[in-house]
Amino acid sequence: MEEESIVSFTYRGGRRSAGLDTSNVTTVEVDSTITTIDDGAFEGYTSLTHIRIPHTIISIGNCAFMNCESLTSLTLPPNITTIGNHAIKYCSSLTTVTLPPNITTIGVCAFQGCSSLTSLTLPPNITKIGRSAFVNCESLTTLTLPPNITYIGKGAIRNCSSLTTVTLPPNVTTIGLWTFQGCSSLISLTLPPSITTIGARAFSGCASLTSLELPPTIYTIDHWTFCDCSSLDSLKIPPTVTIIGHKAFANCSSLTSIDLPANLLVIAITAFDECPKLTTIIGSTSFSTTTFDNNHQKILIEADYSPEDPKYILFGKRTLSISSPTNSPVIRKSLYYNWKLWAKTNGADGRLPLFTAAARSLKWFHMRKIFTANIPVIQEIDVLTGLPLFMLAAVGPTSDMESSYNLLKEYPPAICLTQDMTRELFHRQCKRKRG
Repeated sequence: MEEESIVSFTYRGGRRSAGLDTSNVTTVEVDSTITTIDDGAFEGYTSLTHIRIPHTIISIGNCAFMNCESLTSLTLPPNITTIGNHAIKYCSSLTTVTLPPNITTIGVCAFQGCSSLTSLTLPPNITKIGRSAFVNCESLTTLTLPPNITYIGKGAIRNCSSLTTVTLPPNVTTIGLWTFQGCSSLISLTLPPSITTIGARAFSGCASLTSLELPPTIYTIDHWTFCDCSSLDSLKIPPTVTIIGHKAFANCSSLTSIDLPANLLVIAITAFDECPKLTTIIGSTSFSTTTFDNNHQKILIEADYSPEDPKYILFGKRTLSISSPTNSPVIRKSLYYNWKLWAKTNGADGRLPLFTAAARSLKWFHMRKIFTANIPVIQEIDVLTGLPLFMLAAVGPTSDMESSYNLLKEYPPAICLTQDMTRELFHRQCKRKRG
């Protein structure tokens, strides 16, 4: 005998029963003697329109209200601190949510697909918004983020196509991958100076965004970050940026000029693909003032950029100089490197690259490329050993005579310097003996 369909019942805990017909349940009363709404408790209650949750509840589990398609409003009790993963996912009729003040975390995909939700104010104690928390909330026009948030997960606000305004809190440090992707109505956004990382595709498809100022703490504009921002006509890139990734500004059809930083180490040849109005590159000493004619490769080569990753020479393997959601050959081939700037920049060991190369006894075939990029360094002394370059290349079991010879040939006075160093060492030894 089939169980009779019900319209209301009292929930006393546990996961949804496999034998319970929930298709006609419209009202639920949660028993006040329990403290937890378990994982998947009301998942798939497609006719549920009203639920009363008592103040005794302190925890709402994962997928608790997932696919409650008829639920229009939800008030969570004051003692709840966490909204679980997928907790309110696909509640497509939900227009109003009242969140308690003690919540600190919005879980992964917590409000995903709540397509009727128009606005939401997050409580002040929230510090973290999980991955895809508000993805596909298509009617959301306003989202107020509390001041204590430091982390916004990947795709957290992705495809919120009606969102026009977002105020980011002053302490947020990371905007994850795909965070605002597809927010096609977003007109303006102010990024706080605390932000250090913006993930790939973070603003891709923000077709109404006209301008944006990046904070001076940003070092990388990742792959596809502003791709398809068709209204973006101005962007201030801070001087701290050293990397611009694959298709970072592709299809920015309103962009007319770009001010590139002087310390740009890596830039993708595809960075400005399909930018028909872009005519001028200014600011960078490498590029000077350049008329942009869509011949990206020519412009980069004339500015002394090379498709060869200089780290490949130092470490003996190809390394991707930029974080990426994919390590595809297409991305690797698109990156061009500023050899001259790299050759003049100290590495993690405190040495200029030519000294690192000499210390690793690189063959002259490779060392010559680094030397050509920074010829004046030939007159300097290694900061770690106090040796001139030709001697540094000569020490060790794998030393290369050709490198030592050519380095000395390029700067003969180094031999005199070596003699002076030898005399000084001899005098010191003599003093020790006499003492």
